[in-house]
Amino acid sequence: MNRRQRFLFIGTAPLAAAVALFACSDDDPRQRFEEKPDAVASLPEAAAPLEDEDGGVVDARTPEDAADQPLICTAKPCVTQIVGGRNHFCALLDDKTVRCWGSGYRALGIYDGGNESASYQPRPTSMGLSGVEQISAANLTTCARLTNGTVTCWGASQANELGLDPPREDFNPHGPTPIAVDGGVVDGFTRVDVGASGVVFATKTSGELWSWGDNADYVLGRVNEGTKYLGPGPATDLAGVKVSRAGGATFRSYGGIGLAITDEGQLITWGSSRQMVAYPGPVPVPVADFENVTSVAATTGHVCAVADGRLYCWGRDGALACTGSTHAAVTPVAIETRGRARVQQVSLYIRNTCVRLIDGTIECCGSDDQGQLGTGEMDAGALTARLLTEAKAFTGHALQIAVGISTVCALVQGGTVQCWGGNERGELGQGTADGERHPTPVTVTFD
Repeated sequence: MNRRQRFLFIGTAPLAAAVALFACSDDDPRQRFEEKPDAVASLPEAAAPLEDEDGGVVDARTPEDAADQPLICTAKPCVTQIVGGRNHFCALLDDKTVRCWGSGYRALGIYDGGNESASYQPRPTSMGLSGVEQISAANLTTCARLTNGTVTCWGASQANELGLDPPREDFNPHGPTPIAVDGGVVDGFTRVDVGASGVVFATKTSGELWSWGDNADYVLGRVNEGTKYLGPGPATDLAGVKVSRAGGATFRSYGGIGLAITDEGQLITWGSSRQMVAYPGPVPVPVADFENVTSVAATTGHVCAVADGRLYCWGRDGALACTGSTHAAVTPVAIETRGRARVQQVSLYIRNTCVRLIDGTIECCGSDDQGQLGTGEMDAGALTARLLTEAKAFTGHALQIAVGISTVCALVQGGTVQCWGGNERGELGQGTADGERHPTPVTVTFD
């Protein structure tokens, strides 16, 4: 860890036994923090270990490198990234354009030469952008980072996710809108991350974190600016911390959480959700004993992270956290996977949590009412899985996953996209919409 970073270091043991404050200045409203090098977390026991067919225990920690695997394009056109919101999905193609499909109600903004969104768009449709390097989506908003280092966002701006000036909620559909301050478009961004609801984060070349949206519970990392809608600006509460990616969620009735992964692979949390933040409050707190964090995602009800190739989840609903119980898990629980490979990525929404393993397989927990567990079984069965379940009907090699409210999509090696689950808004990208259960993946067609 960079010794110039001043952290308040709190283990993931219950708060009463774990809180330790260091060098908090009385005259600093952000209570900057010190690192405690020998702090040790007391992580709870993992869910019961799984056994393979020979009776041996399945261990998710295998020697393979859990870094993201390179895409080898064989499809034409070739998809290089897949992201999802509530009822819509977007794909970044190798020609650096973006196509989206699914719910057109506000989420797709204004597209295809200026047409306003319809109730749904069941085929991938161009967003009219070029020179796109990376995309992110959540709820009804999508953002893209362009080759010139700028960020543009479209869809809904229910909590100022589009960085409007003046900052405000807006329920109209918006086409791609560049992120600007005082009328000047901001550049120098290397990544953008749209939180599950109400927050957007973007990192600069220097590692500085920027944010905009709803600062309820100070989840934007800007405690000195109040709990209101904010336009784009530096997340001053993390000043001096080099961030590689960030995220979070805020919903004023449930509390919020902010998340950041540092360039050294450490996970930092802050916010008011007592079930999801080690030390609830505006002070960013490193999660002890988490190393090599490569992926993190959160809703207003639970959060999951991949650390050193293992999945950890916690929050108000244990079923969505894949713990095997419906009870809250207020500290990280190590979640056992069905397969032997390490975990590479976690993606979740308010009804499901899915992971992608290094061997390209996918496992999910949560609801299966629309077939989003990908079992291939037409009978809905128990409708809910409280532990990770293998998506047996998916036979490709997944490089990325994206989870919507009832649909899961995967970027498959070669550059194609497969989706399964709900299709009420055309989320399967087949040119049609229906209310049927789709437990078997279908390939999205990019004309």
